[in-house]
Amino acid sequence: MTTQTATRSVSETRINGFVAQVYLLMALGLAVTGFVASWTSTNVPLMLRMAYRPGLAFGLFIVQIIIVVALSAAAMRMSPGLAFVLFLFYSAITGLTFASLFLIYAESQISQVFWVTAGVFFLTSVLGMVLKKDISSAGYVLFMLLLGWSIAWFFSWFFPGMNLLLTYAGIALFVGLTAYDAQRIKQIGQQMDEHPARGGLIVIGALTLYLDFINLFLLLLRASNR
Repeated sequence: MTTQTATRSVSETRINGFVAQVYLLMALGLAVTGFVASWTSTNVPLMLRMAYRPGLAFGLFIVQIIIVVALSAAAMRMSPGLAFVLFLFYSAITGLTFASLFLIYAESQISQVFWVTAGVFFLTSVLGMVLKKDISSAGYVLFMLLLGWSIAWFFSWFFPGMNLLLTYAGIALFVGLTAYDAQRIKQIGQQMDEHPARGGLIVIGALTLYLDFINLFLLLLRASNR
């Protein structure tokens, strides 16, 4: 009995360690994004270059997509160090593109919405982890809703009247995705434990949560301007 309890304790410690590493890496990515965005917003020549050269912004967007696809597809086969560096590089590029937010919103507004997002994200993550009901079956539904929402968001450029509805629908969607991803990350930690690709899984988990947070932040920021 004592041996079984000790083994269970060690396993739970490893699972909790895995989850903690995922969230710490995500937080580090957000810190890099915030630092780069803040620094870029004070660099007038760079801001002007990005504002008057649409090709530069588009190029950064393409690089972001390439990194996300590469990490999602191959992070478990990469060395943990390379996956870690790519994630931080992606976070820095996101910071470059986010600098334009300071031209649209007041710094105080951005700060307030960030902390609101952090609170919502934290509470939703905790809910997803402590919820005893398995919500993994909701993954397909959430994915289809995300796909439909993304398509509708594209068409909203032609029908501006849809923006408000899509903003609030998006907030609800990413709250749901955050809870789902938080529970899924805990389940991955339970299943993988000492998996040799543990480092890559940590990066993938951090990237997933990072994207949830960023999208939720942008949508809440847009809603705050109504």
